[in-house]
Formats: sequence, C-alpha cells, structure tokens
Amino acid sequence: MKKYLTLIICSLILILGALPVNAASFSMRASSTQVSPNGTFTISVGGDCIGRVNLSVSNGTLSTSSVWVEQNYQTVTVTAGGSGTVTVTATPTVGFSDPDANEYNPGARSVTVSIIDNTSVPNNNNNNNNNNNNNNNSKPYSKPQTPTYVDNRSTNNMLSSITVSSGILSPAFDTNISEYTVQLASNTTSITVNAESSDSKARINGIGEKQLEVGNNEIIISVVAENGAERIYKIIAYVDETPQVYLKYKDKEIGVVRNLKGITIPEGFNQAQHPINDYSINIFNNGNFSILYGINNQNEKSFYIIDTTKNECISKIVPIKINNNSLYLVDLDDEKEGFEKGVTTVNNIEIQGYKFKDGFDNYFLLSVMNNNGEMVEYIYEANERTLQLYSNFAPITYEKYKTLAQVTDEQYKELTQKLKIEQIIICIVSILLILSIISSVVLFIKLKRGKINEKKN
Repeated sequence: MKKYLTLIICSLILILGALPVNAASFSMRASSTQVSPNGTFTISVGGDCIGRVNLSVSNGTLSTSSVWVEQNYQTVTVTAGGSGTVTVTATPTVGFSDPDANEYNPGARSVTVSIIDNTSVPNNNNNNNNNNNNNNNSKPYSKPQTPTYVDNRSTNNMLSSITVSSGILSPAFDTNISEYTVQLASNTTSITVNAESSDSKARINGIGEKQLEVGNNEIIISVVAENGAERIYKIIAYVDETPQVYLKYKDKEIGVVRNLKGITIPEGFNQAQHPINDYSINIFNNGNFSILYGINNQNEKSFYIIDTTKNECISKIVPIKINNNSLYLVDLDDEKEGFEKGVTTVNNIEIQGYKFKDGFDNYFLLSVMNNNGEMVEYIYEANERTLQLYSNFAPITYEKYKTLAQVTDEQYKELTQKLKIEQIIICIVSILLILSIISSVVLFIKLKRGKINEKKN
C-alpha cells in the first residue's frame, strides 16, 4: 500500500512540474563588451513583462531616453565617450506588470562596456618587446569582433482606415495623412471613432466613444508598432456653435452664445441653466440679477442682463472694476441734460459715458449697475482715477430705472415746459413780493417824516 501511495505522489509531482508557468522576467544586455572611443553599440531591454522603461547613461549618449516593452525586447543605440567605461541603466516606471497584468517591480538593470582604443598594440616593457621580436611564432594583435543584434520586429505603425459615427472626414482618409476635420450638427454631443492598423501586431489607442462640447474638439489616435515606434493621427471634431435661442433686445435679437471657452465670468457670478422652450441656455447669477453671454447681428459678443420671467434682454453690460468696485456699465440714454456722450479709458479699457458740456474735461459720468442690482451714477476723475457717487442721482432698482427710461420724448418736453412755466410764475411772484416790500418801506419812511414835521411846527 505504501508503495502505491509513494508512486501516486511522485506522479503528481512530475505532472505539476510539467505545467507551464508564466514567470515574469526583465533584463538588459549589450551587443558588445568593448567599444572604440566615440564608437557605438546597442543594448536590448525587455523580457516577459509589460510597461515603460526609462534609460540613463554615464559617459555616453542614447538614441532615446525611454522605451515601451510588451513581452519583447527593445533596441537602443549607445554612443560611447572618449575613454574609460560607459554604463547604461534601465529603470521600469510605475505601472510595470507581468504578462498577467500583475504589478511587477524587478528593479533597475545596468550594463557596463569598456572603451578601448584598438588601433594600437598594447604597451609592454622592453624585455617583452624583445621577446616578442625574437619569437617568430608570435601572432599579430586582432581587434575583437562586435556581435550584431538584429531586431526583426515590425516597425509598421500606420493605419489602414479611420471611421466616424457622424459627419465625414476631411480630407478623405489616406494612411499618410495624419490630421483630419469633421463638421457636426449643433445638437451633436458625442461621436464614436474606430480605426484599423495596417499591421495586426500594432496597438491602437484613443478610439471609441468621445464626448463633445460646442466648438472644436481634439481627438488623438495613437498607433504603436511592434517595436514600440509611435505615430499620431489627429481629428478636429467641430460642433456647430450657431445659437439655438434668440432673445429680444430693444428692436433687435440677441443669440445666446453656446461656446463659452475662453470667456471670463464676472466676479461673484455662478453659472446655471435656464430653460427656454425646448432648450436650456447658460446664464450667470449673483443672487440679485442674471446675465447671459450673447452675440448680435454684427457678430459682436457681450454680456446682457436677462429678465428670466419675460425671457428678454434688458440691457447690454460691460463688467469693469474700479478701485476694487465691481461695476457693470449699462446702455446710455440718447441725451442727458448738461452732458454729451463721450469715451474715456479706465484700466486700459475704452468705455462710453457722459462728458460735461461746460468744461471739467477730467470728469466723466458713468451709468452703471452695482452688485446689488441697483442703477447708480458715478463721477470718474481721470487724473486721480477716483470714483465718487454723483450727488444728483440716488440709487434706484433697475425696474425703476426701466420705468424711468420708458418716458417718451413728448412726455419729456411736456414735463420740461411745465417746469419752465412754474419757474416763470415763481419769478413773477418773487418780483411782486419784492416790490411790495419796497413800497411798504417807502410808505413807512414818508409817514415817519410827516410826524416829525408836525412836532416841529
């Protein structure tokens, strides 16, 4: 019985020993142990492993500083220095793994090659030279042969096709053309990119479904040949950014800009979504009022105050900061008594406002909205760059400002005429009152003089 049990155990050991084991390995070897001064040799880096390997050298130069190994060996050319030795070190990077994708940390590997000048016979002492001269059977010095390493792996990193789920590649695909564009409709949110390599041993990265934004989207496809050589193909997928929503603004329409790349959102505002019909537009809110980024029919882009209840633009605004005050320049009235429209520069920004008609060239009247949503007017002094509230104007809400701004020219003329009549009446009454006072004084003086004369008589 014991013999049978022993026989079974031995058989199991032999069977298990015969099973294949995928053991990871990582090594580096040089094509030669010696090299002439400033000569070249090659190193092979790799093994049964996967990942990127960084290379460094002392007393020499490398044709590349890193290679990608994938259960293979990569060849790198090394140029030696003038003398001494040249040492090459290969260090696996983070993420290095064995063939089963398990983490593998083999550590660094190094090889050292001697730099020897083989063009001259090694120096010996005089006795040795004499002995060599007398020895007719001595052999001439021979230069060591440098073994060659032939890399038979494929270098093909070309694509044979690129296809997209939407739009058309421009230009048409050509394996030698590396950059393409695709024009897409404004409602496109994603695209699927597929590609095939010319060589089945090449690896393709960057294909599959891609999420898109309005405007230009860059899609990169990387093709890595069997020997690690990489080629890049690029697709620019352009999603039409034409506005889908237009809002009324005075007698015009403002399109809501969809591509917000590169714009600076005013300080204190947060982006939000606002539904309009079947669409959702981007707006910015600071808790007191909301603005949007729009474009007019002259393709001029600006911020506009939006009435979110009526879904219309109220005023164009220009964010500006003066002495740490965040302000927003609003549309100007056509006329303002005592002022005329003008332009000034604040913080290198050209802005519109009002100039005094009668002198005061350094002063400029700005109509702005503050962070509380109130319309205010400031006097800006250009020399000192100071800002002061205009004393003839009290803060009001923008709703009140809109009401005031809706006064027609006829109503304004009528109000002006009434003010003039009131001023004339006040002047007449004042004159009559003054004349009455003067008459009373004269009469008083005469009466007093009459009494004095009576006493004298």
